[in-house]
Amino acid sequence: MHRVTEFEDAEALNRAAASFFVCESHAALERSGNFCVVLSGGSSPHGLYELLATDRFWRAVPWDRTHVFWADERMVGPDHEWSNYGVARDLLLSRVPVPTANIHRIPGEKGAHDAAQEYRRELVNLFGAGAMPQMDLVLMGVGADGHAASLFPGCPALDSVESVEPVAATNDMPEPAVDRVTMTLPCLNAANTVLYLVSGADKAATFKAVRDGNESLPAARIRAQRTEWFVDRAALGRK
Repeated sequence: MHRVTEFEDAEALNRAAASFFVCESHAALERSGNFCVVLSGGSSPHGLYELLATDRFWRAVPWDRTHVFWADERMVGPDHEWSNYGVARDLLLSRVPVPTANIHRIPGEKGAHDAAQEYRRELVNLFGAGAMPQMDLVLMGVGADGHAASLFPGCPALDSVESVEPVAATNDMPEPAVDRVTMTLPCLNAANTVLYLVSGADKAATFKAVRDGNESLPAARIRAQRTEWFVDRAALGRK
């Protein structure tokens, strides 16, 4: 599981995550001259997005050298309430000076197959063919069922471990029951750093199962070069 850091509550967790985001952005610039960050859906990152948009944090991030990607997307338009891109746009991206050309969204308004093909082409154009794109930072939540990105327990895309494809189309998803595109395990595991944000008592049993190495849960199978878990006391089952 790599390192677990405990926080008193979600607010403290988000403050630490925002500082972590800033530090990782500058470390990436030193490595390669760009900061490639992957955002994900669910409610876990909402507080972080809002915090990163405040003066204290957004001024500390080199947004002009930041490239933004998504770990997964539902096949809905960008203005739909289910759009992961739309949430990140409204809470963060519209409030910071990231160049439009540096925002690489999954085209959710297209069918899953076409959207996956288009996103694969974009990743190849940016990172080259023949190897998985190496993202600097992946922000990740974990569902109560142990899913991460749109990799759910029993999902066929989980069988793409040996695949050379960085993204896959998925269907037959739980609620909301809509087709999706997701980064695959090999793509997520190629990242320099994955930061999990886990808060709330409803995640305690799931976090324990992941921590115990239950590999039926997709979140337990994401093992980047460095994996950090920021977890609040409630998610650790503490009062």
